[in-house]
Amino acid sequence: MNSASLLIVDDEANIRLVLRTALQSEGYAIREAANGNQALQAVAQAKPDVIVLDLRMPELDGMGVLEKLREMPADQRPRVIVLTAYGSIAKAVQATRLGALDFLEKPASPTEVRQAVAAALKQEIEPAADWGGGYVAVLDRVRKALRLAKYADAETLLMKATDLAMGDAPYFNLLGILYESRRQWRLARKLYGKAIGIDKHYEPALHNLRRLYQLETTGRAQEPVTLGDEMDIWFARLPDSCT
Repeated sequence: MNSASLLIVDDEANIRLVLRTALQSEGYAIREAANGNQALQAVAQAKPDVIVLDLRMPELDGMGVLEKLREMPADQRPRVIVLTAYGSIAKAVQATRLGALDFLEKPASPTEVRQAVAAALKQEIEPAADWGGGYVAVLDRVRKALRLAKYADAETLLMKATDLAMGDAPYFNLLGILYESRRQWRLARKLYGKAIGIDKHYEPALHNLRRLYQLETTGRAQEPVTLGDEMDIWFARLPDSCT
């Protein structure tokens, strides 16, 4: 049985029940909190390995919880997955700047929740990195990780790069590719759309959105995704995205 401990934080009892049901079969030790203040009390009593945290709550919301957690030493902070309402990409990106490792759009499927928690448990909590070379160099490292199918490395780089990101189209295109690799197609579509909203002529995101529509409507995509750099090659098809 899995010995990891989880804390589910949401003000809606039915959401907590859904999350608990999705995760309890994995053998985790699960506790619940109905608001941010209760969550911080639970962390003080016994630090969980992972917190699944709703962003919109009374008393103290998810952003407030993340701000408090940032005051803890880096190696003592729980890993955090945030839950966002449909379309709240800006809030989710803000949450990653405050230390969240991942985000899920409501309603997330049980499989998505289990996969996100399993991925979070594999990630090491590290102090903020010194990103030599700046933002462009970070995106190059993300593309390299994606080409090598090192999706966990790509996610870590993208989440930390939010401190450097200027909300540009390449960043959201790469984030869309990452979530498409998990079959979170609705979220990937929103991210590609966000990239196009920033730059309506950004061809990599336009291409990826077209092929994702084809994938969702026909079950297959004729072309793979594109990473969108000057050394761009057509990137190999994502695992579990095409049949």
